[in-house]
Amino acid sequence: MTSRSCGTIALATLLLVAAGPSYGEPTIEAEFARANEEFAAGDYEASSARFRALVERGHLSAPLLYDLANAEAKAGRTGAAVLGYERALALTPGDPDILANLRQARAAANLAPPERSRWQAFAATVTVDTWTWLALGALWSACGLGMLYGLRREEGRGPGRAWGIGMAAAMIVVVTSVALGVTRTNQLSRGVILGPTPALRVAPFEAATISAELIAGQLVDIERSHQGFCLVRTDDGQAGWISSRKVETILSP
Repeated sequence: MTSRSCGTIALATLLLVAAGPSYGEPTIEAEFARANEEFAAGDYEASSARFRALVERGHLSAPLLYDLANAEAKAGRTGAAVLGYERALALTPGDPDILANLRQARAAANLAPPERSRWQAFAATVTVDTWTWLALGALWSACGLGMLYGLRREEGRGPGRAWGIGMAAAMIVVVTSVALGVTRTNQLSRGVILGPTPALRVAPFEAATISAELIAGQLVDIERSHQGFCLVRTDDGQAGWISSRKVETILSP
């Protein structure tokens, strides 16, 4: 498993402090430092619990999620580790350390990487926020060009071919960015199967017949929920109900 240097741990602490006033509290810094100390000492249960508590209190950053995922992996909870790595990648797409550890966690559980088209892979290269800002920037550019086009016509000057090309290009960027943002959002709306003993059932209750066994860390599409169960569909088309405690979306809605 790829590890990070003390400098990275220090950077993560600085990110936590910079993220908001609450991160400057000594107790937050102490908890984060203690979690790293426990990880270094091999107490992965205590370390993961401490990292998880920080996340549940809203202290989110890619380094924190990465450290949590590493602790979960060392503690033997593949599903929680994959979830943490996927969430960290949502904040820092393409990070080589996160990608390496995610591949290692999946390989250890005999999970194949999720199949993605070139379009889906490209959508995952940046964050949803980046696609949104790119679409907004292109839209503002198109509106600005449209206003200048109108002014030139009022003044009796022809708009010129370049104006039309510019407006068309800006609108293409708008549509493409929106589509890529939606694709990335859909990817992050997928669920990660958690353990232990994840099983698909034919109906949404514990006594229902098991139709298939799933693997912790497996990605699924969540179609709907009902009384503590989720109807999920796997990449190979299997569908069934699973306890909502055993599946969690990469990014909660």
